[in-house]
This record gives sequence, structure tokens and C-alpha cells, in this order.
Amino acid sequence: MPIQFRSRFPLALVGAAILATTATPSGAADPPARHRVAQAGPDRVASPSTAAGTALLVTSPEQAVALALARAPILRSAEAGRQVAQGDRVTAGLRPNPDFSFNAENIGGSGSYGGIRSLETTYSLSQRIETGGKRQARMTAADRAVALTSLDVEAVRLDLAREVVRALAEAVASGRAVEIARERVRLADEVLRATRARVEAGREAFPQQRRAEVARETAAVFAERSQREAGSALRTLSVLLATPGVDVMAARATWFDDLGPRPAPTRAAALPPGQLDRTRLDALIDQRRAELDLQRRNAIPDVAVGGGVRRFREASGDTAFVLGLSVPLPIFDRNQGNILRAGAELNRAEAEAERGRLYLDASLADAERRLDQAWRAADSLRRVVLPAAGEAAASAREGYAGGKFSLLEVLDAQRALSDAREQLNAALLEVQQVRADIARLRGRAATPASTPAAATRQ
Repeated sequence: MPIQFRSRFPLALVGAAILATTATPSGAADPPARHRVAQAGPDRVASPSTAAGTALLVTSPEQAVALALARAPILRSAEAGRQVAQGDRVTAGLRPNPDFSFNAENIGGSGSYGGIRSLETTYSLSQRIETGGKRQARMTAADRAVALTSLDVEAVRLDLAREVVRALAEAVASGRAVEIARERVRLADEVLRATRARVEAGREAFPQQRRAEVARETAAVFAERSQREAGSALRTLSVLLATPGVDVMAARATWFDDLGPRPAPTRAAALPPGQLDRTRLDALIDQRRAELDLQRRNAIPDVAVGGGVRRFREASGDTAFVLGLSVPLPIFDRNQGNILRAGAELNRAEAEAERGRLYLDASLADAERRLDQAWRAADSLRRVVLPAAGEAAASAREGYAGGKFSLLEVLDAQRALSDAREQLNAALLEVQQVRADIARLRGRAATPASTPAAATRQ
């Protein structure tokens, strides 16, 4: 599938509509858009908070990722989720508490049972004994949950790193798009000045000047739009870095121009062993299997045993021991519903894992293909297309000044040069973002969840 770049040429219609309703004499002052474009700096795009001195300068993906990992609230949220699972693990390992009871009988009756003469008091202590290995099964299920949440934390880290790199690349590309737009405005100004001079000298018809003015205003509108997009990209990056504002030096971001080695299209796209997402899928199955085992064991009734001392006031305070045994009868509730639910959750996890593995393989293959296409497009644009377009535009401007070329040919040459720059910028952005996607897909689990259930399944 060829790489598609967004076309910005419909903006020419906007410029034409503006000039059709507002006639500007040849000696009039520049339109307001021209002044707004000229106010921006030459190579710097910053968020609005830069003026207040609070912008954070970001110069490389490594720096941006390190800042995000140290500041992003989403990581603290993921870590809190792991602590929740660890708290559940502590609870799972605790045994049931014993019960102490006190009973007073034969109080305030009638006849010989009036008052407290026939009082009988019983002090007893009982303990519920878990049977069927419930405690061990509960601890195993909690261990699986802790392992799964630990992998979730690693996944959040990898996702955050990918999003930060993509957002930083987008911010740099947007900043360079602003520079391309400003250069288009500058070239349009040169053509407009030359056209005005030729019209005043009688060597060119006045409609040609109007055409040059349309091209110039279209370039100004495009530049304003590029500046808004650059500001939006910086705000997205600042949110990921959890900072009020960021600043990127787009023209000096040398890492953005690094294409790296050419991808090998014949290389089979295969996920590495221990890949994080695959490990998470296996860990989820293990956790669901442990939950099913726990619910099956919960169907076995527990036994409660107790013992105590009974004191008879009427018999001069004589005492007797009391023993007790309690066993629930599983006649109606045999935990059928929870067992059925846990089994369905296991089946769903296995189905989702199968689908997830297929999706991961397809995503990696597609990312490798997109990287190869973007790399070849960027290399061709940088080596062949852009130099040729620059020479053609310069020759067209010089020839137009000497009367060798028409205005239409000059505008076409300038448009081709701007197109080549925009396509190269978009191709470099695609390379950097797809590389971030591939790095995420190939990310491995820092602490893979190695469990007996997983070993048995393998």
C-alpha cells in the first residue's frame, strides 16, 4: 500500500475566494495574514506557556521518554493497581479468625428459674477449618493476579514510551511544516514583487498579478493553519510529559532526519520470545484457570469445631466442658454459579488470547511493511526529488524575471518544491512513528510471569 500524504492544495480555493471579495491595489499594504506569518521566529515552535518561561525544552526521544516515565500520572495509577493486587495477595494468605462466644441461660424465668439462681454460663471458642486446599488455591489465584498486574505496569510503560516518541515526532514535523509554509510565503512574495514590476512595466497583464496575489494569500492561509497544528502537537506532547508547556527546536532535531539502516523487506516479521503482550495473554489464562480451580474448591464445605466451659450456679458453681462440630450440608448451594462463571471466563480468555496472537503477528507484519515503504519514500525524496525540485523552482524564478517563463510555470515549480518538502517531512514522520510502533510490538516483559500452569501448558 503506497504511503499517502495529506494534500493541502484545496487551500488555493480559499485564497481565491478571499481575493475575489476583497480587491487589493498593487500599491496597497500587505494583508493581515502576511503580518501574522512574519511575526513568528525562524526555527522555534513552542507552546503558549513559553512566554511565561515555564516551557520544558525537549531535544531527543530518549529525553522525552525519561521525562514521561518520571512524571506521567498514568504510571502511578498502574503502580497503584499492582499494589491493590499485592494487598489481595496478603488477604488471600490469611486464615479465618477464631470466634469467641458467651452464653447465659436460665435467667429471669419463673419459679425455680427466677433471678439468677439457676444461671448457666458458657464460654466457648470455635475455629473454622478450611478444607479442600482452599487457602492454597486462593493464594495461587492471588499470585497470578499480582503477576498479571505487574505485566500491566510494564505494558503501560511501553505504551507511554511509544506515545511520547510519536507525539515528539509529530511536534517536530509540525514545526518543520511551519518552516515550509513560511518559505512558501517568502517565495510567493518574490513572485508577487516580480509580477508587479512586470505589470507596471507593461510586460504582463494585470490578471497575472491577481493570480500571484492569490498564490501569496493561499500560502499565508496555509502558514497560519500550520502554526495552529504545531501548537496542537505541542499541547499533546506536554500532556504526555505532565508539564505545562514544552519547546522543541524543530530545525535542529537531527534525530528526526536519521533514517537508519534500510529495512530488509524479506525479513520475516516475528515477535521475539517473551514478548510482553503474548506473556500477558498467557498470564491472563493462568489467572483465569487459577480462579476456576479456586471456585471448584470453594464447593467443598468447611468444618467448624469449637470447645468451651459451662458453669452451673445452681450446682454450687460446678463446671463442664462443651464440644461442638458444625458442617454445612451442600444441598442447594454447591457454588454452581461461580464455577460456571469462572469456566466461562477461562474460555473467553483463551479465545481472546488466540485472537490477540493473530492480531499481534499481523500488526508487526504491517508495521514492517509500512516502515519499508516510508523509508524508501524518504530516501528517494531526499536524494532525488527535493534537489531536482529546488533547481527547477530556482530556474523558473530566474527565467520569469528574464521573461523566459510564464507565471503559471513559476507557480507550478514552486508548488512542486513545496510538495516535495512536505512529502519528505511526512515520510520522515512516518519512519519515526512506525519505528516507535515496532519497538512497542517487540517490547519484552521485564519480569515475565513464569508459573507452573504455564509450564504445564507448554
